[in-house]
Order: sequence, then C-alpha cells, then structure tokens
Amino acid sequence: MNSARGWFIGVAIVGGAFVVWNVLAGALSALLLLFTAVLFAAGMRPIVDRMGKRMPYGAAVGLAFGIVIILTVVIGIVLVQPVGAELVRLVQSLPDYVNSLQHQLASAQRYFENDQTARQLAAALSGSAGAVASSIGFHVLSGTASIATAIGDLVLILLLAIGWMLSSGELEQFVLSLMPAGMRSNWHDAFAEIEVRLSAYVQGVVINALAVGIPMGASLAFLGVPYALLLGFIAAIFQGIPMVGAVISGPIILAVVLAASGWAKMLIVLLIFTIIQTIDQNVLSPIIFGQRVQLSFLLIILSTIVGGTLLGIAGAFLAVPVAATLQVLLVRILAPAVRPK
Repeated sequence: MNSARGWFIGVAIVGGAFVVWNVLAGALSALLLLFTAVLFAAGMRPIVDRMGKRMPYGAAVGLAFGIVIILTVVIGIVLVQPVGAELVRLVQSLPDYVNSLQHQLASAQRYFENDQTARQLAAALSGSAGAVASSIGFHVLSGTASIATAIGDLVLILLLAIGWMLSSGELEQFVLSLMPAGMRSNWHDAFAEIEVRLSAYVQGVVINALAVGIPMGASLAFLGVPYALLLGFIAAIFQGIPMVGAVISGPIILAVVLAASGWAKMLIVLLIFTIIQTIDQNVLSPIIFGQRVQLSFLLIILSTIVGGTLLGIAGAFLAVPVAATLQVLLVRILAPAVRPK
C-alpha cells in the first residue's frame, strides 16, 4: 500500500512539474512576443507622433501601421521571393557544395602538409564539413516547414504593437496612480527614457542592418558569387545582434563562397567582410548603441551572451533592449530608493 502511495506521489510530482514547466514556457513565449511588440511600437512612436500632430492619434496609428503593412507586402514580393528561391537552390545544391568544401579543405591540408598545426586544422574542418552542412540543411528545411507559425507570430506581434500604441498612455497613468506620490516623478521619467532608448535601438538596428547588408550583397553580386542576395540578407539579419551577429553570419557567408567559388573569391570576400565590419564596429555601432542607447560595450556583450544562452537567437536579439530597460530602472528607480538621504 505504501509502495503504491509512493508511486502515486512520485507520478503526481513529476506531472505537476511538467505542467508548471509548460505553463512557464508558454508564459515566457508570450512575454517574448509582447516585448517584441513593445519594441516595434517604440520604433514606430516617432512616426506616429509626427502624424498625430495633423490628425487624431488613433487615425495616425492606423495609417502608420497600414503603411508598414503595405511596405512589408511590397518588400515581400520584391525581396523575399528571390531570396527564398536562392535558399531553395542552395539547399538543393548542398550535397555538391559539401563535396566541394571538403575538396577545398583537403587541398589546403596538402598545401600546408609541412605545418603540423595547419594540417590538423584543415583535416578537422574537412572531416566536419559534411556534418555542419547537413545540420544547416536540416534546420533550413525544418524552418521552412514552420513558415505558418512565423507568420502567425508576426501577425500577433503587429496586433499587440497596435494595442500597445493605443493603450500605453492609459496604462502608464494607471500604473503611476498606484504608486506613492513621491515616486511618480521618477517612474514617469523612467518610462519616458525607456521609450526613447527602445526607439533609438530599433532605428539603429535597421540602419545598421542596411549599412552592412547592402554593401555586402552588392559586393558579392559584383564578384559574381552565387546567392549574393541571400548572403547579403543573412548579413543584414544577423547584424541585428549587436557586436556578435558578425561572428554568426561571417562563417556562413565564407563557407558558401568557398564551396561555390573557391579560395580566391573567398579571400576577397573575407577582406570585404572585414572592412565592412571594422567600419561598422568602430563608427556605426558606437554611435547607435553607445551614444543613443547608452550601453557600454561590456554590457552589450554580456547581455547578448546571457540572452542567447537562455533563449537562443530570440534571446540574443532582444538582450540589448532588455538590458537598456533594466539599466534605466536601476538608475532611475532602484538607486534613488537605496541611496542614503
């Protein structure tokens, strides 16, 4: 009897833990979608505010988001279709490119046969090329199978962003009304600063992505490298992860160029990629993420690593605006509360 009771309690504990885990996971996914919507709304805020000076605020929100939807559809027709076509061709050609990549690395291994370290490195890369390429192909194919889910998430983010734009003012007033009178000024200033920083971050990410993706794709097209549009798109998308995105996109771009066009063009692309990233990291990123978002290089790196470790790519994308929000709350709210008076 006691044994059966013990088994029942054990099963109940495991089942309860499973339910709690799924609830937390679902809540976390919902919070990620909500924060993404808030971030998107913050990026749209300056446009809506300008339009709101000439028309009712609700009409300004509807018109601004309507324009965004139309532009998104146009971009999808003009850009996404050819990018998708290149992606399909790349996946279909993946076995041939795996063989080409292994051959290129084997040639490098023979070239550096007198250098023990270089030979071992080339051998390791050659042996793992097939596994890496197969993994990439698997993720790409599995990703295309979940396009409907991605579209559903985008629609939900758009609706949440519109809702946030229409109700955030009333929500802020309600939250402030619940606080002691002496704290309302600090919280009001914190909310205003968070809005400014998030808006600056969104605008900066878009500018940064275009500044890297367009010259990268144009350079690849000029060199006659296959999949120039797709690779430029990859460079632009991963540039949304500050300071770290290049570490992800660079090896993907170089591996495709090496497999499709050989060592000579790969080295040229490596030089171009290095120049673009050097300019971006030393000119654009400090202005965007240092002066406007007011985050240090160390905090950007740490927050990106933590976000990526906990939540993957989505966490890495959202880590910097989350860090900026927490920094404002720390400086504006927590520090004055604990500082001796």
